[in-house]
Amino acid sequence: MSVFFKRKDIQVTIVGISFLLVFIPYFFDIPVLGAFSVKLITIASLINAFTLALAVYALMRRALNTVRKKGRGWWWAVYMVACLFLMMLFGVIGETQAPWHWVMFAIINPLSSVNYTILAFYVSSACARAFRARSIHAFLLLATGFIVLLYQAPLTGAVFPGISPVALYFTDTFAMSFSRTTTMGLTVASIVLGVRMLLGREVQFLGFPREK
Repeated sequence: MSVFFKRKDIQVTIVGISFLLVFIPYFFDIPVLGAFSVKLITIASLINAFTLALAVYALMRRALNTVRKKGRGWWWAVYMVACLFLMMLFGVIGETQAPWHWVMFAIINPLSSVNYTILAFYVSSACARAFRARSIHAFLLLATGFIVLLYQAPLTGAVFPGISPVALYFTDTFAMSFSRTTTMGLTVASIVLGVRMLLGREVQFLGFPREK
């Protein structure tokens, strides 16, 4: 039986049937199918919860293995496991949310700020390489990005108040059109990817290698 369900066509068929069972009740009022769709979504949510628990277990096992072997940066692994235990302890058995909020605001938020700060250097480096005026298009991109960046700085807006309407014009026109175009492209790409998955053309998410 396990070999039967490992077949690619069987798994693609199960995915297609599951998709139809959840997709059809959004457009047609079928009580039986709607109730079954709700149960199927609940089962999927439970599977996601167990998947998250498995991911936490794998993370803790890897961290404890690093601590036991005294690997590189093992003290950070101890710190991570301690924070994880605190969040789980205060979130599950805590009578009030005050300890959980303390861990969030005293540990998690500062770590997130440091993470974004480190990423800012990589983004700045990427922008420095991308914004090179090698052509007229690159120069226009560089000038627009420079004006918008200056507008984001409060000191620049106070010293040069005339830069605000120019930056807002770029943000409300060019940036907005680019954002909508990107959203439309991502939507169409998601639909195409979903259709290919239902047709069995994309099977990597099932664990099968890409067909040549």
